[in-house]
Amino acid sequence: MAATPRPLCLADQPCDPYVYDTAHFEHLLHSNSERTLVPDDQLQIKLIEVGVKDWIFTEVNALEDYLRTTRFKGTRIILVPQRFSWDRLTISENALRKLIHHLNIFPVFVDLVCAFGKLTSEASDSLGGCYSWQRDNVSEFCYLLKNVERHGREDSEEPWSIRQLGVYHQQDVANGNDTFIILNPVVSFQQRLKDARSKTGRQPTWQDLHILALSHSTWQWRWYLTFWESKLTELISKAHVSQVGGHKILEEMPVLTIEYSDFQDIQVIHDRMNAAKYILGSNVSVCKKAQDKLLGHRNVDVFLEELKLQSSRAGNLLERTRSGSTLMQDIISFRGLDSLRTSSENSNEMARLADIDTKNMVKLTTKSQKDASTLKKVTWLTSIYLPASFVSQFLSMGYLTVNSKKSPASLRFAPEMWLFLVLTVLLLTMTFGAWLCLDAPKERQWWRRWRRHAQAADEKGIEIV
Repeated sequence: MAATPRPLCLADQPCDPYVYDTAHFEHLLHSNSERTLVPDDQLQIKLIEVGVKDWIFTEVNALEDYLRTTRFKGTRIILVPQRFSWDRLTISENALRKLIHHLNIFPVFVDLVCAFGKLTSEASDSLGGCYSWQRDNVSEFCYLLKNVERHGREDSEEPWSIRQLGVYHQQDVANGNDTFIILNPVVSFQQRLKDARSKTGRQPTWQDLHILALSHSTWQWRWYLTFWESKLTELISKAHVSQVGGHKILEEMPVLTIEYSDFQDIQVIHDRMNAAKYILGSNVSVCKKAQDKLLGHRNVDVFLEELKLQSSRAGNLLERTRSGSTLMQDIISFRGLDSLRTSSENSNEMARLADIDTKNMVKLTTKSQKDASTLKKVTWLTSIYLPASFVSQFLSMGYLTVNSKKSPASLRFAPEMWLFLVLTVLLLTMTFGAWLCLDAPKERQWWRRWRRHAQAADEKGIEIV
């Protein structure tokens, strides 16, 4: 197989340099080719010669041979798909340059191609648009449409995805040729084309293809907006019946509260509606230009009215998200102030209770001082009467007698006096010993140390086992 020649330069195309900056489009294609286009060995495009033959091209040379040798006259459709959303178009840079060169496609088509690809950026919404060009007997028209479809992924809470469809149409009145390049023809679009051909029993004209593209980008928006409207209504209803203050509510009564996550959810809806309004406005512009430049078809009015209606709905939902967001912000702010007020009340109550405790402590201290004074007086009285009571009780036991008959008087100790002294000393020793043991710190109590040692030994034995 011969080697693929060097890519053609867009500057070689027959276009007015006063109108088109070919250097800009050359740079745009080169800088976005890796993101937007596949390598040569992954080329996969379908070419339909309406009513004649279908072609599948997987090699650049085969595509170039076809473009150089074909003598087909009629409507021709080139389908350039994506394998999945935000994947690259299944056409290589070389193959795209061959198409542009052999079909003499105006450079603005590159802007449409760069709206697709693996990655998106902040500039993605500025790519695409709707453009037309006329030279001699050849007119060109390209535009980007966006629609919504259910993606069918069960793991996603948002069942809808935004799809885009690129359409390029070249009409050669002198030769009777109409060439379409359709970028990212999703399965639903191809199925509608197939069904329309089978139901009408005729091959589609170039007007039919434009009508189908406009129709495909129109009718699903109402269900997309209905989905988000139901989410928004649920959040706003929750805000309307939400508990605002921290007042006491009976436990059996259900209470709804607005959380910050609800505010985030409504901001998500706001962003979706902003994007929807912008896309619907862009689709309306494409419809108007298609009606003026190509069709003049009364059915385009149906699409325009539907798109305008859904754009109006999106604007209404935007206003509702703003009012709902404001209400939620007010509720959250009020709850914050209410919490601050409750916290202040709690602080005041704690200060009041602390003041009461302080006063009680003062009373207890005063009472303790009085009790200490009373105890001091009792101690002094005891110290006066206790020695006399002890002497009186000791003499009454008979261990000590006073012999007053002799002169001088003498004291006589009974033999049981020694037993009394010994028992007294023993009991006093036992009493002080028990007091010392009980009053000692826990770390120095021998029975507690023995219990801890026994417990540690048991745990060690369990670990060994």
